[in-house]
Amino acid sequence: MYRAVIFDFDGTIIDTEQHLFEVINQNLKKEGHQPVTLEFYRSNIGGRALPLHNHLVELMGEERVADIYHEHHETSADLKMRPGVFELIQKLHERHVPIGIASSSSRKTVETLVKKLGLTSYISTIKGREDVDEVKPEPDLYLTAVQALNFSPTQCLAIEDSVKGATAAVRAGLDVIVNTNQMTEVSDFSELPLLAKNIDLTTVEARYFNRELS
Repeated sequence: MYRAVIFDFDGTIIDTEQHLFEVINQNLKKEGHQPVTLEFYRSNIGGRALPLHNHLVELMGEERVADIYHEHHETSADLKMRPGVFELIQKLHERHVPIGIASSSSRKTVETLVKKLGLTSYISTIKGREDVDEVKPEPDLYLTAVQALNFSPTQCLAIEDSVKGATAAVRAGLDVIVNTNQMTEVSDFSELPLLAKNIDLTTVEARYFNRELS
C-alpha cells in the first residue's frame, strides 16, 4: 500500500499533448510550413522535447515559437481534466494522502495551470524542469518530488502517460500506473514493470491505499 501519489501533468492530468500538437500545426500551416508528423511529435513526449523545439525555431525563430507556446499555455486551462483524475484527487485529499506533480515542463507553467484548474489546495508539491539537472526519462524529477513529500520512493505511486515518464518513475524506485492518451496509446511499454495500465482512476484509492490511513 502507498502513502502518497505523484502525477505527471502533461497528458496525464489534462491532455495538453494533443492540444500542443494541434496548436503547433495550426501555426505552421498558417505560415506556409509543413506540419510536424505524429511520429515526430510522439518521439518528443515526456522529456524536454528539444528536437521539436529546435525544429520549430529553425522554421520560425525563437520569438514566434515563444508566441506559440504562450498560446498553448493560455488555452490549455480550457481543457477538461482526463477521466477519473479529479475524482481520484478528491478521494486522496479527503484521506489526507499527499499529492505531488513531477513534470518535465516548466514548474511556473504547471503552477499556473494547476491554479486555473482549481487544484492548488489539493497539491502538496510541484517539481518542474527548473528544479533538476535532467528531466525525464532520468529519475531526478521523481526523486525531488518524493523528497519534498518526505517519503521513500517505495511509498509513492506514480501516475504517468508516456514511456519517458514511466521510465523516470521506475528508475526512481516508484511503482507506476500508466493511462495513455491519443498520443501515447501506440507507445511500447512492454519493457517497463508497470503496476497497471489504462485503468479506471476512480478505483485507485480503494485498490492501492490502506483503509487504515483514513
